[in-house]
Amino acid sequence: MTTTDLSYQLRQQTPQDMPEINRLMGLGFAPSHAGRAIWQLRQGEPVLSLSLVADAGDHLLGSIRYWPIIIGGRPSILLGPLAVDPDVRGKGIGVSLVRESLHLAGAEDWEWCFISGEPDYYLKFGFKPVTYDDITLPAHIEPERLHLLALPQAKPELMPEKPWVIMPSDPAASAASDASDNKDDVRQAKDVS
Repeated sequence: MTTTDLSYQLRQQTPQDMPEINRLMGLGFAPSHAGRAIWQLRQGEPVLSLSLVADAGDHLLGSIRYWPIIIGGRPSILLGPLAVDPDVRGKGIGVSLVRESLHLAGAEDWEWCFISGEPDYYLKFGFKPVTYDDITLPAHIEPERLHLLALPQAKPELMPEKPWVIMPSDPAASAASDASDNKDDVRQAKDVS
C-alpha cells in the first residue's frame, strides 16, 4: 500500500472485518490498551449501526466503534476505539469515520456521546472537555482525556444534578428504551461511588 492511494469507502463493520480491525488495533495501540479503565464501559456488543470501517477493497484503513452506555440515566454512546493504519494517519480517514458515525448517531435515539481520547482531537467535532465535577465513572481515567458531546436527541432539561453517573448499558437494551428503567441502577451507582 502506498500513502498516495487513499481510495476507500466508509461502511458498516461486519464480523468478517474483525481480523482487520484487530490488525489496526495492534498497529495503533499498545497491548495493554484493552486493560485501560475505559474498557469497563465497553460491555456487551458494540453498536453495529455506528461501527464503521474505511474499506480500501483488499484491506481496511481505519475503524471506529461505539458502545451503549448510560449517562445520567439517559441512553448514550461511548466512542472508541478509533483506529487508523499508521501509514495513512493524518490523511483525514479518522476525521471521516468520526464525522460520518456521529452523523448516523444523530439520526438515532442516543442523547450523549462520551469519549476518553486525545485532549485536542475531538474538540473539532463539538466535544467539550468535562471534569470529575461533571461526571462519575466506574474507574479513574486521566481527566484531560474526558469529553462529552450532546447529540441532537439530548434532553439537558431531563438530566439530573451533576455529577452525572456514566455506566455501562444493558447490552440488550435499545437506545429507544425508556431511560426511566435505569433510574434505580443510576441511584445505586451514585450510592457506591
